[in-house]
Amino acid sequence: MEPTATVQELFKRWRNEGDAEAGMAMAQKFSDWYYAVTAARMGDRGGRQPLEAACQAFESGIIQVSRTSDLVDWAYQLVQTSMASAGGRLPGGDFPNAMTGNRSPTALLAQVAPALPRGQVDLLAATFDASVDLDTLTAQAEHQGGMPHAILGARYALKRLLRDQAQVPFQVVPEQPNLDLAPLPVYEAARMTAQEEEAAFEQWLLSDIELCKDVAEFAAFAHALRAGAFRAAAAAPQTAAPQTTAPQTTAPPAAPRAAAQAATASAPQADDPSQELSAAPARKSSGGGGMVVFALVGLFVFVAVVAAAVILLR
Repeated sequence: MEPTATVQELFKRWRNEGDAEAGMAMAQKFSDWYYAVTAARMGDRGGRQPLEAACQAFESGIIQVSRTSDLVDWAYQLVQTSMASAGGRLPGGDFPNAMTGNRSPTALLAQVAPALPRGQVDLLAATFDASVDLDTLTAQAEHQGGMPHAILGARYALKRLLRDQAQVPFQVVPEQPNLDLAPLPVYEAARMTAQEEEAAFEQWLLSDIELCKDVAEFAAFAHALRAGAFRAAAAAPQTAAPQTTAPQTTAPPAAPRAAAQAATASAPQADDPSQELSAAPARKSSGGGGMVVFALVGLFVFVAVVAAAVILLR
């Protein structure tokens, strides 16, 4: 199944042609998307219950969706409802997860902050600080290339340092940021001016699974930044930047498995909600490269449903 197929194309093949492989690919895209949105808004642990609720609602309702044009709006409403029921977006926090190697994301940010240009530290601190008004942030960004592209560049510079100096196994770290993604850090910082704008961005994520992956793997650090991880560094007296050490030549740890597996079957399973999210096995992409699977929560449920529905739809 070609990775560039949209969920709408996959849905048509599944529903109209009984293509079980297309159904499985569609299920994977929705599973990854739900994980990215819930993690971005609520963190891994906070997003676990709404993630499972959205998956279960998808499972029970997908067979009733008959029009391709309704698919994304219907699926998005499920995850919106589940997050609202769980309390909505968190104001930030320190949420270790599989991507951080269960290390504190706040501590990792403090570790690499001295190697990041001071202007970028200040810009990211201001971006993720709700007390900094938009006019002040825009003026600050103008000195570094303009709003919002300077923020996007600073975000990827930070990801690069976390990967190279703290061995955080990010997979999406472009050398040259795609300027079309400029709204990304604005979304992560909860700075979008209207709910409609935020909803449109989240639905756009579904059309670009690479972007979805980017949001998911950086979510713990975005929450730490919103909680003030860079405020101390931005307030400290400016000193000469230390010499950056070359990346270690040893291979980084195997890509962590960043998602829960709590709902991998239709039947309810016993679970201790106090435990960290289980890790999902990595899989290979069709291009042959390693790939982190964000969320297998509900995937096997989805697959069982689409497989059964193929019979019903014939």
